[in-house]
Amino acid sequence: MAFCKYSLNFSAHNKTEIDNVFINDFLPKAPDLCVKVYIMGLCKCNDADDTNNTISYFKEKLKICEEDVISIFKYWEEQGLVQVLSTDPVEIRYLPINNASAKVKKYNVDKYADFNIQVQEMFKNRMIMPNEFSEFYALMERKHIEQSALIEIIRYCVEYKGFNLSPNYCLTVAQDWVREGILSLDAVKSKIEELGLVDDQMGLILSAMGSKRKIQIEDKDLINKWLKAYGFELNTIIYVVKMFKTKKRRIDVNVLDEYLTKYYEMKLMSVTEIENYENEKENLYFVAMAVNKELGIFYDDLTKEIDTYVVSWLNMGFDLDTLKMVADNCFKSSIRTLEGFNNIVTKLFKLGIVTIKGYMQYLNDSLALDNKIAQVLSNLGLERKVNNADRNFYSIWTKDWGFEHDVVLFACSLSAGKANAMQYLNKILSNWNSSGLKTLEQVRDTKVESQSAQSNFMHNNYTKEQIASIISNLDEVEV
Repeated sequence: MAFCKYSLNFSAHNKTEIDNVFINDFLPKAPDLCVKVYIMGLCKCNDADDTNNTISYFKEKLKICEEDVISIFKYWEEQGLVQVLSTDPVEIRYLPINNASAKVKKYNVDKYADFNIQVQEMFKNRMIMPNEFSEFYALMERKHIEQSALIEIIRYCVEYKGFNLSPNYCLTVAQDWVREGILSLDAVKSKIEELGLVDDQMGLILSAMGSKRKIQIEDKDLINKWLKAYGFELNTIIYVVKMFKTKKRRIDVNVLDEYLTKYYEMKLMSVTEIENYENEKENLYFVAMAVNKELGIFYDDLTKEIDTYVVSWLNMGFDLDTLKMVADNCFKSSIRTLEGFNNIVTKLFKLGIVTIKGYMQYLNDSLALDNKIAQVLSNLGLERKVNNADRNFYSIWTKDWGFEHDVVLFACSLSAGKANAMQYLNKILSNWNSSGLKTLEQVRDTKVESQSAQSNFMHNNYTKEQIASIISNLDEVEV
């Protein structure tokens, strides 16, 4: 069901037309966000089947919550422009604008007389318009925030922005705080007290920058992000500021935010980690260039590669020589992307291989293993190269089942010449494993069971529950 539709007596068009009555009578008195929601809904009415004709689209595009979207449409319902048919699911009908009366909802003037006086006194240099007061009334009535709490929020904003700020700015701050559940005077005071501590912290940061400007409310959002969301210590943030000052780089709160975000994404959270990263940046570029050369790739800007990959490789314990050798082997194996190379490096790390000595030992061990598997294939009469399926089989025979190589070769002698020799070999080794026969002496004295002998096991009467229990145990087997 479409989120927004025209009513039956409101014909749709292939373009969005806005009635002059709306522009002249409704738009000047309506809050900005209410105008945006109305026009976007009007547009969606033109195509009721549009996949973006949903409340989720409104939330994403306008950066507001579902409750606010519904609240705004109820505002327009009060103006006679729409009808809210349902809130679960949300369904809105746009009405002909010539049937509406262009009136802002009337509020009890006596109820808000003291509020009006106190707020107007704060805005010494301008007169607050009735429609601006109405927006404050609407917030109090819809969200149930106390008058005294809203007055305290407005006072707080004026102290930071000065007398010339817009009442709409105070309304936006109040709406943000209401979303946090701040509805009472005590809650507002606690929030302001908390922000007072933030002032002290931001003051230290601005002082380190050499800035004497006044702290803004937007600064508080940034420092809350750095300290609470990211988890940086204050001394770490100040270190970053002083580091950039020492290197004579431009630094302000926005630049600082970019760098702290980058450090956070790279998991560089302490002074020591950031200091090491910045001091070793030249070495990081050298590593990135060397790896790229071995892989046969080239990038003009290595910053992203360093931040995404190189720092991680070095933190794992890899050195330049090991990375170059692995990159060279990747190139020879047709792995020629950073993503593919990083996948190989990550797997080596999981195996505990980070040094060139360990990597060489891994190559030698792998080569020796392939030679043993090649001997198995040769004894089976299979003239081909070793593949991953062969390696998986050999790992099961020797690691999971515990057979020595000479036992596997003896099984090969019994399987050679058979149709599907590898399949036959697996059956022989599986039967020996089930019978607990592991050594060469034990298996030499055992005859290979015929298919008819094995079929006797198929007639046992197992219950459904027994079978289910056995099968569920296979979940614990790693493959």
